[in-house]
Parts: sequence; C-alpha cells; structure tokens
Amino acid sequence: MSVTTGEAIAAVRARLNAKSYSFPLYYHGDDAPDLPATPATFGYVMVNNEGSNLVAFGGGRGNNVYRNRVRVEVFVFSPIGLGPETVANEAEMVAAQLRSYRDNVISCFSSDVIPIGPGATLSVPGLNNEVNNYQCALVESIIMFDQIG
Repeated sequence: MSVTTGEAIAAVRARLNAKSYSFPLYYHGDDAPDLPATPATFGYVMVNNEGSNLVAFGGGRGNNVYRNRVRVEVFVFSPIGLGPETVANEAEMVAAQLRSYRDNVISCFSSDVIPIGPGATLSVPGLNNEVNNYQCALVESIIMFDQIG
C-alpha cells in the first residue's frame, strides 16, 4: 500500500491521541500554544520526514517501493523542580504509545526517552513561548512508511 507523507503524519497524530495523558499534546504546525502563567506539564510534537530509499523494484517506473524514515520528536516539559524522574516518567507514557507499533500506514521500530534538563537551554522550533520554568525529556521515535512510485 502506498502512503503519503500527510497520511503518515495523520497516523502518528491518531496513535498519540488514542491515549489520554495527564497533560496536553501540541503539534508543530498547529497554532502555537499559550502556556499558563503557572507552569504545567505539556508535550510538543514534531514530525520530521528524513527522506526515502529505494527498497524494491516493482516492475519498472511507477511501481518501485520507497521506504521513508520519519523521526517523531515529542518534547515533554514539566515544571522545573519536580525532579528529572518526573518528566522522564511522563515522557515514557508517550513513548510507550509508539513503541513497537504497526498498522497499515506506519511502523514504529523504536521509541526512546532522553532526559534533556532545564528548558532554558532549549530552542524548540515553532514553540513561541519561553520554557525556562520547565525541565524537559525528549521522546524520539523512528517511524517508517512506504510509497510506491
């Protein structure tokens, strides 16, 4: 089955939104979130298609299979001072939603939690608000989808 990039992004969004978290998820490309005056946990999702490789010849031009590698990055922020284990545990809930997942659109082969530390050291593309009152952990997932062309 041939999948478009838009369909792959929609599948990632649907998979992440299929679970209720104790915090909201915001998506790069949507309206930028207005963070509350009192810091509260949230996640910020970015989907980056890193390109495709030819993986199978299917009988000539227009029938070849190209595999796309997509890096899904979810920056999970929690109020600073709660300890790195708190933000790591919150990020793990998101990672578990993608880890070892496969449907007819996407396949996820890994999903890791990487503690980053204070948000003051970050500049997240598309996030207009300062996050210096937050600590951060990154959920990094590798997703694949195939296109025929």
